[in-house]
Amino acid sequence: MEELKRHVDDTLEFLPGALIEFDISKMAVTYMNRMAFFLFGYPPTKEPLNIPIQNIFLNETEFQRAKKLTESFGLDSYEKKIPYTRFEKQELHDFWFKKVDGEPFYGGSQGSFILDEAQVPIGVRLYIRDLTEERKTEKALLESEQKYRTLVEFSTDLIFLADEEGIVLSVNKAAAKSVGGLPEEIQGKHISELFPPDIVKKYQESLREIFVTGKGSSYESCIRMNKRTIWIDTSLNPVKSKSGEVTAVLGVSRDITERKLAEIKIEESDSLRELLLDVVTHDLKTPASVIYGLADMAREYLPEDEVVESIFLSSQRLLGVLENTSVLSRAVFGEQIPKSVLVLNELMLEIANEFTSQLESTGMSLEIQIPAEIKITANPLIGEAFKNFISNAIKYAKDGKKIIIEAIEGNDSVMIGFKDFGRTIPIEKRNLIFERGSQLSKTNKSGRGLGLAIVKRIAKAHNSDVGVEPNKPSGNIFYLRLPQ
Repeated sequence: MEELKRHVDDTLEFLPGALIEFDISKMAVTYMNRMAFFLFGYPPTKEPLNIPIQNIFLNETEFQRAKKLTESFGLDSYEKKIPYTRFEKQELHDFWFKKVDGEPFYGGSQGSFILDEAQVPIGVRLYIRDLTEERKTEKALLESEQKYRTLVEFSTDLIFLADEEGIVLSVNKAAAKSVGGLPEEIQGKHISELFPPDIVKKYQESLREIFVTGKGSSYESCIRMNKRTIWIDTSLNPVKSKSGEVTAVLGVSRDITERKLAEIKIEESDSLRELLLDVVTHDLKTPASVIYGLADMAREYLPEDEVVESIFLSSQRLLGVLENTSVLSRAVFGEQIPKSVLVLNELMLEIANEFTSQLESTGMSLEIQIPAEIKITANPLIGEAFKNFISNAIKYAKDGKKIIIEAIEGNDSVMIGFKDFGRTIPIEKRNLIFERGSQLSKTNKSGRGLGLAIVKRIAKAHNSDVGVEPNKPSGNIFYLRLPQ
């Protein structure tokens, strides 16, 4: 018998949970196992305990709750000294306990009466498990769920849940309102009761695909709802069980009508732009061709006349620009343009020849320091950017008397620089001058400030960097970095 008692004591001592016993007559804790000492923070001891039962509860309210619960399970058997006969299973009850230092913790407890030889209750045995972290997790999940529900309910997006057959399982207020009802009225309906046949067909095809593949999809559609036509962007994603089986599809639809209308306006604007460019190009080509023809004839009679030669080259250049108007338009508006391999030195020599008379009239020199083997992949339109750099140097840096064009080939790019030796552009204006409407000099009002802005667009169409740096001790280096 003694050995059996020792075996039971050892079993209680090493239980995975906290076990305490208290004497009903003393209303005091008389025993704690090792886990209970640890949980409540009391120093382990083999000496008899006499801890007031109130001391293990967080406050008087929790103590009274526990007391009433004990009374409901038959404490009257103790008071009347009669055998206890109620042996039904005890449920887990939660209480706020406290440690010896006053720190609170949330515990789940399960109790039973300790009976004497006459089966009369003389004490209570409590098995307690610390649920503090578990309750924190549950609270966080609950708060997260509440936030999610709030987000869904008050979202302007149309959010819904449907099964494989197309039955609406859940829907938020925005989605219900879009089809003219309340959430509780929409739930349980088939999508065919809510949308036109063409939309239903598309949606059912997407549903089947998602249930088969387990992958989401998205699409745009134009539908008629509430007597108006709208565009919606719909994203459908699978809802999976723990085993990975698709159980439903979560849909999120967003009204993109304003965006689509804006895109349509842009397309119409682009069409108008192209028409306008065609008209302007046609109207300019005729007089430009006349000027070019007359200048060519004049060259035969006046071969040494610089003015005639300048008119001829300028009109020739103008015709070239007009021929490439569509390419220029695409570059200016940030669109992709066709490219080919160009020998940089040869291209720069051709461009430099166009500025011969201007350079001579201003007393400037132009040096091209570009190795013959360097090639670039670009549209011939890139030459317009180079011409703009040279033209600006002649116009605004003629006091420097010199322009140097260099090219440095790197691992993945070619850096092309146009050096002038005039007045250095202030640092605060170096980015500004590439914006539309900005000019290098406020004293020259002949231009419209479009030159460098167009250069920037041409560079962008070539996925290139463009900018300006100081040329010490004075002057500027306008550069274009082209990818190889």
